[in-house]
Amino acid sequence: MIIYHFTPSEFALRALRDRRLKIARINELNDPFEFYAADFSASDTQTKLETFKNQANERYGVICFSEQYQDPVLWSHYTDNHRGVALVFEIPDDMAMPIDYQPERFKLEINAAIQRGSFTESDLTQLISTKFSSWGYEKEIRMMCHLNDHFCQIDAKGKKVYFESLSLESYGVDALKLIGLIRGARCDLEPADIESELLAVDTLPVQDARLDVSSFQVIAGETYPVSGVRSFSACCFRV
Repeated sequence: MIIYHFTPSEFALRALRDRRLKIARINELNDPFEFYAADFSASDTQTKLETFKNQANERYGVICFSEQYQDPVLWSHYTDNHRGVALVFEIPDDMAMPIDYQPERFKLEINAAIQRGSFTESDLTQLISTKFSSWGYEKEIRMMCHLNDHFCQIDAKGKKVYFESLSLESYGVDALKLIGLIRGARCDLEPADIESELLAVDTLPVQDARLDVSSFQVIAGETYPVSGVRSFSACCFRV
């Protein structure tokens, strides 16, 4: 499946250099209703969900993508007002979790969960993949990550930060295959900047975005190759 990850330029360059993407923690996602898509008007449901969310936050994270790059609102919200880029990835279909956009909260079988002593994987999937319908323009696809299986660093504030590896090689073992980069309509990232963070064996297809003259859409221009110049991998990661 082809998907798009929107990001400011500095983080895009860091991803190219370090061959990885930061995994978002559940408790840090930008929607305050995240993981609270269930109706928890009953106090015991709310308490159980809050406990479960905190437990899930220690075990799981997500990387957020979109099925499309054409919506200008995505560029405004996630690429520093069109100054950043969209990284183009291919991931296995079975690792792509589409978001289910709903106008109302769903009912969760809280009593069954209480009797079991925990929520099921199915409950977790429904909670992490359901959002309010107003978010539907994002056409979001998520990749769920088990944190224990991923590289972890401690940032300057002493917080654990987890990463998912990516590769530019079609034969690589990483689930995230970087197959392109689209520069935003206001992006000041030059091809030379991209070259400097790629290895000499790498060639990345790049496109330049522009505003369509006949619709409210962002469109990408012709693809051109950008080849790397670095002769060695980064030996020190920065968070």
